[in-house]
Amino acid sequence: MDGDVLTFAQVMTVIVMSTAAFIGIGLGARVLWRWGSPGRQSIRTPHDDERMQRLETAVDTIAIEVERISEAQRFMVGLLSESLPARRAELAAPENTELLPERLSSAR
Repeated sequence: MDGDVLTFAQVMTVIVMSTAAFIGIGLGARVLWRWGSPGRQSIRTPHDDERMQRLETAVDTIAIEVERISEAQRFMVGLLSESLPARRAELAAPENTELLPERLSSAR
């Protein structure tokens, strides 16, 4: 064989062997990682079902309470919007000038 071909074959052998070694190390590490990690718990216990049921009940209760709060806020906004025009008319009316000195004297 020619010297250049022999050198090329050696370089390619090193490249192929290095690539195979990196793949082997990666797969070996993954196998060891899975072997050492604890398995998943696939069995659901009745205790978990009870906890999930309590959680669903609590979320439903909170949703109902939030709806009640928002309904009360809408009701209050309605009451306040109804009373505002009457209050504006009351403020726009001229005040009785006789009461003005009494208010000033009581404020002092």
